[in-house]
Amino acid sequence: MQNHLIPSEISWLSFNNCILDEADDLNNSLYERIKFLAIHSSNLDEFFRVKIRKLLIKNSKKNKDVLDKILTEVNLQQNRFGKIWNRSIVPELAANNIVYYENQELLKEHLYEIEYYFKSIILSYIQVIYISVNQPKTYFLNNRSLYFLVKLKDTSGNYNYAYVNIPSDKLDRYKQLQNQGDTHYIISIDTIIKNCLSFIFPAGKVVSCNAIKLNRDENYLIEDENSGDLIAKIEAKIEERKRGSSTRFLYDSAMDADTISICKKAFRLKKEEMIKGGSHHNFYDLFKFPNPVKPNLQGANYPGIKHLPFESSKSIFEIIDKQNQLLHFPYQSYYYVLQFFNQAAINRNVLEIKITLYRISSQSLIANALISAAKNGKKVTVFVEVKARFDEYNNLFWSREMKNAGIKIIQSMPNLKVHAKVAMVTMKDKYGNKKHYNYISTGNFNESTANIYADFGFFTSEKKYTDDLKKVFTFLKTRKKAGAPKHILAAGFNMKDKLMELIDHEIENKKAGKEAAVFLKVNGVDEKDIIDKLIEASRAGVDVTLIVRGICTLLPGIKEVSENIKIYRIVDMFLEHSRIYKFANNGQEKIYLSSADMLSRNLNRRIEVAFPLYDEKHIAEINAIIQIQLEDNTKRRIINSEGNNELDAPGINEPRRAQTEIYNCIAAANQVS
Repeated sequence: MQNHLIPSEISWLSFNNCILDEADDLNNSLYERIKFLAIHSSNLDEFFRVKIRKLLIKNSKKNKDVLDKILTEVNLQQNRFGKIWNRSIVPELAANNIVYYENQELLKEHLYEIEYYFKSIILSYIQVIYISVNQPKTYFLNNRSLYFLVKLKDTSGNYNYAYVNIPSDKLDRYKQLQNQGDTHYIISIDTIIKNCLSFIFPAGKVVSCNAIKLNRDENYLIEDENSGDLIAKIEAKIEERKRGSSTRFLYDSAMDADTISICKKAFRLKKEEMIKGGSHHNFYDLFKFPNPVKPNLQGANYPGIKHLPFESSKSIFEIIDKQNQLLHFPYQSYYYVLQFFNQAAINRNVLEIKITLYRISSQSLIANALISAAKNGKKVTVFVEVKARFDEYNNLFWSREMKNAGIKIIQSMPNLKVHAKVAMVTMKDKYGNKKHYNYISTGNFNESTANIYADFGFFTSEKKYTDDLKKVFTFLKTRKKAGAPKHILAAGFNMKDKLMELIDHEIENKKAGKEAAVFLKVNGVDEKDIIDKLIEASRAGVDVTLIVRGICTLLPGIKEVSENIKIYRIVDMFLEHSRIYKFANNGQEKIYLSSADMLSRNLNRRIEVAFPLYDEKHIAEINAIIQIQLEDNTKRRIINSEGNNELDAPGINEPRRAQTEIYNCIAAANQVS
């Protein structure tokens, strides 16, 4: 029988290949395709920082086989990336009078310009490290930084080696040069440095100059989170991460064998860590690739849609009192979330604000609103998850800023991450009674990512939600559980058990001849017990439909195992980030919106919240979105029983694109009549 599981790393790479599909799709605008190349590069960079080390250090045949598959797939994707960039993107730029200088000869009109820029600006940041061949020692490359490995020949015919940093962390990677007529010119600082090497090495002949880059392992483990100063331990580990073990050494495929050998010895590399690449690395800098003809060559603009109920009153709390409000980001403006906190900060009747923060924007308006609330005499309590990977420094910064403003800060708890996205505002009504206004979301309190992440935000003042959220906030404050929530599902309390019960109920209904189905839209699936339960449902004849953006270790369509399971993936202009759990329940369907994926970390090692929808209007909205996504035939991929993506082709049917249809539906529903 075919294995019904696939390694998570292979599944993730399958997702990242979908990003290349979008970069290769000529129906997307040119700069949208460039953005997808940047996303692919950024994703792959993170992959080697967080997912590879365990395979490198555990020397088993199984791990070696997986690692071989990974490196084969990475090589295929890198080659595909290069073809898209060199054979499609760069020629199309040229066709639109934008010349990207890379390996071609520079116009004489630009030689002085780049030399001036190099001598006056770039040279301020250049560091040259010579490699001693006769007296080997260990040399250090900064994680993710760019370098050139330069091979030199002296007057005696001896070869010498040095590496030179490319200061893309200090300067814009791409620079626009002076136009020549109607033609625009763009050059990377890499290419500028290459053309100015004689100023760095005036005494030697440059034989070759090849791009190199090192990724380091950025995972860290705090062995004992229950004793000592957890924050101090986290800060120490963050510093230690900068010196983590190497996981990928990228080098120019044009590099000669002797130079490769020098690199291997100097940087103490293993063969499996060394990966051939192109003449440029860190293509995630393409996020800032200049567009001199803007807004031409950009994708369509989708401004945030107004939410009419909130536009009908000056007080957001009055509207929430009348009816629960469900918003769809980024289709609708995130302004209303900011308004919720801004109004709470200045409302004289507000007594208290509680909130969980997982990833905070570097210029956070929400954090500033909380600081204003504290200065206005409100009691403010903020749980900040300092262990949010790659956002530790940012979260620590805002923790200090908010604490200095008088906010009570609770930072991380041992052996758990708080990934729930919830807030509660408490105010007194005209009778002096306390009233609670809650915000629950599938996405972070981060106004920057809210512009590109597709998420749901839910406002409510209903007591059933308040009572359950109070239990979550009490646990965050006291580490003691005051009973399980009755309506919401909360990982750390009851989420996994309730999910298993809900799937079991669908199995029972199917066996009894009743309507039964399970639908899950999440970002990842790898939790063993959930997978086993979904397989049990499939075997019982329950229709199981999953939309999984990223990792999915479960394979669908395997006879007598997962033949009633269908799995899809949608990759488009917005990042699909929302989570939906839906159960047919014999026609009385249950729908939850959630912060949690079906991943082991979410269900077993985090605090998460999934909230039920009871309003018929909101249930209808979610069902409409689900149906639109399942009927998408341009951006929806079918994951087959091998774990590969099959892009659905419109064929004779009218092309359907879920994200644009959802935008249009929400716009139509919010038009002023």
